[in-house]
Amino acid sequence: MLQKQSRYVLLVICSMMIAGAAKAEGAISRVNNSGDLKCGYVEYRPALEQDLNSKEWKGFNADVMRVVAQRLELNLKFTTPTGWATVVADLNAEKFDMLCSGFWVHPNVGKFALFSRPIMFQPVFLVVRSDETRFSNNKDLNNENVIMVALEGDNPVNIAKSDFPKTKILELPNMTDFSQVLVNVEKGKADFTIVDAYTFGAYNANNPDRLKILNTENPVRIYPVSYVFHKEDVLLRDAVNAALDEMILDGTMGKIFDMYEEYPNAYYRAVVPYNNPYNGQ
Repeated sequence: MLQKQSRYVLLVICSMMIAGAAKAEGAISRVNNSGDLKCGYVEYRPALEQDLNSKEWKGFNADVMRVVAQRLELNLKFTTPTGWATVVADLNAEKFDMLCSGFWVHPNVGKFALFSRPIMFQPVFLVVRSDETRFSNNKDLNNENVIMVALEGDNPVNIAKSDFPKTKILELPNMTDFSQVLVNVEKGKADFTIVDAYTFGAYNANNPDRLKILNTENPVRIYPVSYVFHKEDVLLRDAVNAALDEMILDGTMGKIFDMYEEYPNAYYRAVVPYNNPYNGQ
């Protein structure tokens, strides 16, 4: 029943005229004509990775997109690897229909592409050495004697410049393995970094009790995580949004992320807001 309803929603959306749209054709035409939804992807654990033996795609992005494709009655295909910096260019070149790896929503990228509704929200935290006692709150970090470490050009650099303008920033080359950021904190070459709870949890599992999150109740930032579409592919974006909303409301999305809740505070659940006047509250 849900599949039939979603198919109906897709057909209705595809028949709508979008006022002011500059593009009548696009990914939605390719998808409808072929029946295939071709995904660009970035592999990273636990979001998306391909088993080298079975060739099966695993991770929460694979699970979410399988359900989306099922409800839109499309064949899901992970066809083209891409990179965070090349997503927009590859969409413009029509190398794939959408990016099926969760992408932190950035206003600057929003000038050149469309984002889906968030599939979840990801908090990032301050991480320091486990024996660190100098920092009782975030204000203590804004000091010219404090060093923050991050990958060159990565989001934590911008956060530090905004929130801790006096702090020195140690930037490692962009292609450095991210674990080295945490190693620099552990070894005392830097005083803190900014990282998501999953990355911290994975490092802590292999290097127990060497680092700690400074305040789990106060993330430095919370990022919406969405899929990305060509700037003119409104119809495809809205069709995928209809499936994502349905998955959130019927509990499917929550069940998927429950399977990947390996470390606490890794993912904040997305909701579709509404008010039920009959619940007695």
